[in-house]
Amino acid sequence: MKKIVKSIFVLAISAFLLTSCEDEQDLKFITPAESFSIITPLTGDSVILNENTPSNPGISLTWSQPDFSTPTEIQYSVELAPVGSDFSNAQVLATTTSEFITVQSGQLNFAALVAGATPFVQSPVDIRIKATVGSSEPAYSNTITYLVTPYGCLGQFAVGAGIPSAGWNWNSPLNLICDDNVLTANVTFANDTFRFFTEEGNWDSGRNFPYYTGLGYKIGSNFENANDGDSNFRFIGAPGVHRLKIDENKKTITAFQGATAANSYWLVGAATPGGWSWSGSNESELGLIAPGVYEAVIRMNPAGDANFRVWLANDGGDSWGSPNKNYPSYVNDGYTIDSELVNANDGDSNFKYIGPDAVRKFKINTITKVISVD
Repeated sequence: MKKIVKSIFVLAISAFLLTSCEDEQDLKFITPAESFSIITPLTGDSVILNENTPSNPGISLTWSQPDFSTPTEIQYSVELAPVGSDFSNAQVLATTTSEFITVQSGQLNFAALVAGATPFVQSPVDIRIKATVGSSEPAYSNTITYLVTPYGCLGQFAVGAGIPSAGWNWNSPLNLICDDNVLTANVTFANDTFRFFTEEGNWDSGRNFPYYTGLGYKIGSNFENANDGDSNFRFIGAPGVHRLKIDENKKTITAFQGATAANSYWLVGAATPGGWSWSGSNESELGLIAPGVYEAVIRMNPAGDANFRVWLANDGGDSWGSPNKNYPSYVNDGYTIDSELVNANDGDSNFKYIGPDAVRKFKINTITKVISVD
């Protein structure tokens, strides 16, 4: 009997040791890596990216090898994140098994813009290296801050009941095309709410009405804060097709009626951004925002002569001969004119702007016969 018990005990011990050996084969005895560092570039190094050379190097990195204590292949990932962030929303620029890599300008440009870099302005982004071996815990290098001057801009999106073709879902969002930091789209608006987004399908990327006003944007009269709990935009203009523009350089948001500028008026003169010139689209559009109501959201400057005139047509070139109206023309037609606008008495009796140097809403209402500056 003792022999039987002893045999059973030996068999049990043998089975335990065999099982332990099998489990041991699946274990990874990887010692956590010691810290490792990016060698080049250094924090504060910079690059100016050019849209004509997207294949040129945007950043070339080298780094020291972490010590995982056992010879094994290490997988590296180059991560980029908004400056000062915790890398929870990092983008992976590249992966490699070497301790060096070069990322092309075009790829770096896109990643920098996604991370919040401002087009054509030197902007900081954070970069680090992630090292992994199999399923072991990753190790991370130090973080460097790289200064990137990107070009272009990212397209954006809009959804909401105020844009019937989109609605409050991501099945068919409005796509705003970006060119040199100016976003545009032709859109059919309804009198309802909507919101802008920087990432398609990502509700957390929304930009509501206070987001823009908080950055100093001047927003056209077709829009208001919906005050609906989410502070969305509400379209309050005439329903129909409008040319929507978000100018991130001038910090303005406008929507003019129609798919073209055929029905617009135009401002030209020293008080306007383009001065006395039609060259290069220097003229400022007074777009139709409602029947008989024209509006321009522009920076007006009282310096110097500060004079300007209203043109009723634009032939696409130097339109000096197109129909136009000066200050007395509107007075004689019975218009009430804002006190910040006076007769320039400059020989042509142009308008003269005497208000502050600021982005203003210049409006001509041909129905009520009022010219205002807000």
